[in-house]
Amino acid sequence: MDSKSPLSASVISFRNDPNDDTIYYMIQVKNKTSDIWQLEKRFSQFEDLAKKLKVLFGEQLPTLPKKKYITFLVGKTPEDLEKRKAGLDEFIQNLASRPEVVASEPLKQFLEIEKNAKEIIVNPPKQIFEFKGFLHGIRDFTISSEQGLMFVITSDCSVMNRLDAYLTNMKAPWESEKGDQALIPVGCVECWLQQESGEFQRLWVKMYNSQAITCYWDATASVLLVGLDSGSINYLYVPEKEGFKKFTESMEIEQHTDRVMGLYYDNKRKYLHSISKDRKYRVLNLRKGELVADIEPDQYELTCLLGSEERKKTFVGDRHGEIFIYDIEKKRPKLIIKIPTTQLFIRGFFIDNQRNYLFSISHENGVILIVDIQLPGREQYAKEVAQLNGKSKSREIGWSSKRGEIYVGNIDGTVTIWDARKSQQLYVLKAHDSDITKLQWLDADQTLLTAAKDKVIKVWSMPQYWRDPKIVEKELEQDQLQAKQQNVEQFYKKAQQQIDQKFQDDDDDDDMAVWHKDQQRYSDTKYEDIIELK
Repeated sequence: MDSKSPLSASVISFRNDPNDDTIYYMIQVKNKTSDIWQLEKRFSQFEDLAKKLKVLFGEQLPTLPKKKYITFLVGKTPEDLEKRKAGLDEFIQNLASRPEVVASEPLKQFLEIEKNAKEIIVNPPKQIFEFKGFLHGIRDFTISSEQGLMFVITSDCSVMNRLDAYLTNMKAPWESEKGDQALIPVGCVECWLQQESGEFQRLWVKMYNSQAITCYWDATASVLLVGLDSGSINYLYVPEKEGFKKFTESMEIEQHTDRVMGLYYDNKRKYLHSISKDRKYRVLNLRKGELVADIEPDQYELTCLLGSEERKKTFVGDRHGEIFIYDIEKKRPKLIIKIPTTQLFIRGFFIDNQRNYLFSISHENGVILIVDIQLPGREQYAKEVAQLNGKSKSREIGWSSKRGEIYVGNIDGTVTIWDARKSQQLYVLKAHDSDITKLQWLDADQTLLTAAKDKVIKVWSMPQYWRDPKIVEKELEQDQLQAKQQNVEQFYKKAQQQIDQKFQDDDDDDDMAVWHKDQQRYSDTKYEDIIELK
């Protein structure tokens, strides 16, 4: 039994039911507290399980035996059936060894865990609220708990709809100016404010002729930045003294020639930092309206940007998988280190300033990157310290410092929850029906907000404990006892081998040199030779 998993399972036998001419496979399941139960399943039930698990885990699953072993029962030899049994045994053992799969609803039902070992069931996250009624699919959002304020960025996710809108919104040379408001909106930003009742109310909406991609809210300066697919940035001043009921200033800045991928606002200097698919990292002095930096870190598209006021640093990721750290204390950002990661398409950044870790995700293959960025002022010594293999095509990453958990949003609508301390998956949550585009963890409320292209933002409450701590402690004691017994058995086995070897050596002293040459000639690994010589 895998020490991380609360149970083990294996296919121990099969039988042919003469009444319906069907093969049934006997599965034996055992948990760490020595509860054992058995159940019979047909191959079609294994197939159904695999389909349900694929919704949650994608391609991160073992394969079932090939069809040639499972098609027609008539004429099948005992050897064919044994091969099929062995394949199913390998399949179910693999699933049972993974805690995140054991925690899933499909496997819980398949192995009848609730009926036979209810104490090992994982407490799932619970949805406590959802925001609906958005015009388009959600691209980004930001929420300020202290202000009870939320800005939501939405865009039309249909290529045909966007093309139709672009053609309709296009002005012919003889047409008069139609203003900056969209005729057929392709993107928009919505402002929501929490009322005394606790519910959020939409205050206003601003629409765009281009897809709205990303946003940044500076609560101190009451400045909202919206990055567009066209490369422009919309600067909005939304004063708190007006109750956030309207924006009193709006300025469109033609900052880039391609999609804006990240934004940061330095409110002390009034510097606007932005990155784009045009490979440019640019900094605009809004006081003077002049560009103070036009940087091309490398030859690849830039994909994410994170600014840290505390560290006076910005972190930039690109499509090639490199992370650039810039010092922004002076007028022009200064590159202090470039970190190659061997991964592709960096998406999402999050900093834990207590542990001095930078978390990121590779969109290409779903690898979570953990970088030790050192204490503030020592970022030039930053280095990658760990990688966790997740789902490919991951889009977003979140982090709870208090719980030590990483949250990864995927294009299949799932959120993978990781225990960072143990480097293992805890749970896979089917949160949405389409690509997850944004995650935000609210530490004060212990809640996770998820948004997707399905036009919904959901609020999830995480369980205080994933499993009963008393049961987990009991399982740990069982693991320690089992490990102790194994050590004792290995000790006596090794002692017996040494005694046997001594008697052999006494008989073959003259042949030792010859034996040693043979051992080196035929051994597969040099490590074995070293052990034998010891």
